[in-house]
Amino acid sequence: MLTFKPNPYKHHTSYLILFMVFFSGCMQAQTSISDQKLTGDIKKDLISLLPIGTVQADIIDGVQQNPRQMELTKKLQSSITQNYEWFVDYMKAVPPGEKMPYHVKLGLTKEEYTELLGFMDNIEMVSTGTENIAVQIKNDIISFKSQNKLSKLDSLTIDLKNNMVSFGQIKIPFADKLNITSDKNALKSKWMGYSWILEEPRDLDINAMKDLSNLKMRQYKLTIGRLKKNGKTYMSLKGREIENGVKTVDFELPVQF
Repeated sequence: MLTFKPNPYKHHTSYLILFMVFFSGCMQAQTSISDQKLTGDIKKDLISLLPIGTVQADIIDGVQQNPRQMELTKKLQSSITQNYEWFVDYMKAVPPGEKMPYHVKLGLTKEEYTELLGFMDNIEMVSTGTENIAVQIKNDIISFKSQNKLSKLDSLTIDLKNNMVSFGQIKIPFADKLNITSDKNALKSKWMGYSWILEEPRDLDINAMKDLSNLKMRQYKLTIGRLKKNGKTYMSLKGREIENGVKTVDFELPVQF
């Protein structure tokens, strides 16, 4: 995950979505798993991962960056923004999860690009503060109560009986069990867990990203797992909506406790 300062380019918002989606596949190895390290009973696992009561959660939405990394990121950002349609086409040839090969239009020298990729392999999410989260279970429904930065969790519920997540009126279906098999990711840990994902449209054609004025999409994802390095629960709720090329919803709430 790279962080960027706002800029006045018209396509900045949507290009960032493309860029972030692509590079997120480079930062963690993720596969479906058997029940070898989980009970296989999602209800039991979630009750274990989300114990009833109040916990103090670290909000891990900060990213460590040094000045050199910020300099290279800014150069890459500027070049991709200026060559947006080329970037969309270039991405199409890159297999999912693989790093994008160097090209001069990325705005960096080959050595600088290699250096930036090296930084990305060592990105680490860090805590920017803490908030209390109250976890409740009633009639097989897990609900949350928090405040301030995490207040959106008040709209989140997990239906244990039907294995369905709701965010307000939005239903987010179960996607998969997860096994993060490398600690070369932003959490610096191997971990296992579950994900629920809503994507509309599904399998978005990357060509649609070229026509930003008509782009309409929404993505919601809940991820819950246990970090191997410290045994803590990791939970991330993401939401993103674009209407006619304009980002109308955009949040990510990653916590661990």
